[in-house]
Amino acid sequence: MASEKFRRQLRQESEVWWREGLIDAQLYETLATRYQFRDIEANARSSFTTILISLGGILLGLGVITFVAANWTVWSREVKVILLMATFLAINTIGFYLWRDPSQTGLKKLGAALLLLGGLTLGANISLVSQMFHQSGELYELFLVWGLAVLLMALSLAMPALSILSVLLVGFGYLRGIFDAITAQDLTSFHLAIVHMPLLTLALIVPLAHRSRSRFTFGLGALLFSVSFLVNLTAIGSWRGEMAVVLPAALLWAYSVQSPKKWIEPAFQSIAQKIALIWLAILFYVLSFNGWASMSIPPEMFRLSWGTQFLVDILICSTLTIWLWLKVCRQGSQFSLTQERSLNTGVILVMLLLTGGSLYTHLNLAPLVVLGPLLFNILFFVLSIAAIRDGLALGSRRRFWGGMILLIIGIMTRTLEYNTALMTKAVVFGACGVGVILAGLWFERNIHHHTSTSHPQLQEHN
Repeated sequence: MASEKFRRQLRQESEVWWREGLIDAQLYETLATRYQFRDIEANARSSFTTILISLGGILLGLGVITFVAANWTVWSREVKVILLMATFLAINTIGFYLWRDPSQTGLKKLGAALLLLGGLTLGANISLVSQMFHQSGELYELFLVWGLAVLLMALSLAMPALSILSVLLVGFGYLRGIFDAITAQDLTSFHLAIVHMPLLTLALIVPLAHRSRSRFTFGLGALLFSVSFLVNLTAIGSWRGEMAVVLPAALLWAYSVQSPKKWIEPAFQSIAQKIALIWLAILFYVLSFNGWASMSIPPEMFRLSWGTQFLVDILICSTLTIWLWLKVCRQGSQFSLTQERSLNTGVILVMLLLTGGSLYTHLNLAPLVVLGPLLFNILFFVLSIAAIRDGLALGSRRRFWGGMILLIIGIMTRTLEYNTALMTKAVVFGACGVGVILAGLWFERNIHHHTSTSHPQLQEHN
């Protein structure tokens, strides 16, 4: 479905075309039916109503919280528990029945807002009940339990808002608890959840994103998997540093090139590909500095007591990645030299192999003090130039300007890192500025020329 802004602009332009005689009434009706011109104003009123309802719900929630805080010390523990449970059940019950009503859009949105409020109040209920019964715990334990409870709600209702909330809660709990898990001697159930967060992400959050059809949930889940795998594997030792940085990008890219006709949502493929490219860009940029290659890394295999626990995650994630890449290798077109994209599967595979091989050589065979940073500088600039080329070939502003930003960052970083004169830095900065301006003008001219040759009738009206 086209965006509301585009539909509104198209309605205004089509009305002008109709008055000027460029299109007839039948064509205008076809456009109005296809892009639902008659629903634009109704959707605008519905959005305004949703904002008012949300604002009223926030004020109502603040009023209830203030009332409870004023009488909290007066009520007995039984009254507090009954009040908390009754409030939680009332909010979710009313929200569920309103959300199920497909006839009234405003009531459906109000129900969704109440269900989201119910997910938020669940954390407050867990915290207050724990305090009343003197059950103390760490903050990250609260967020993990809260996030998993909201995740169950989101799975049963398939609501994108609850899905996003659950991933944010679990992610915050992981980030707060990883430091406690690193220093822990005896692993609790919460520590095990943190240790196996990559598997929990693949087993719970990815299916949740598919069920709720939430691209934002999938993106957050992919980031949580990548970060948790990197942090956990790095924490237990440096013996597999190449796997810690290569496997997330390899898994996401292999996920992105699978056939849309199968179990993978087509909308999630683009997200997985973009996260893999961002991951590689950050990786190449960090490893392009000279400092990491001369650092001394402890040679011990496992530094933590739960190192053997994480071997399960390593085995399952590695097996899944290998299986996905074997499926990719069966698609010969993915490795063709005549592809339209420069950042294609073959190029990414070469980058992954070079990254993993160089890191393995540096960590286990011989330090690559000079060749290591040089290789990653080359990979970083190849990635940025390939993104610029894809932006020009595909007419994608995001990809073009993303590549330009990476290229400028790489040039300026190398200029600042090495001991160069101020005049040299001034020349480099000025050249980068002029290059960005010229590149922008060139890109816009090519886009204009591409549009005029592809759609001459639209160019005539413009």
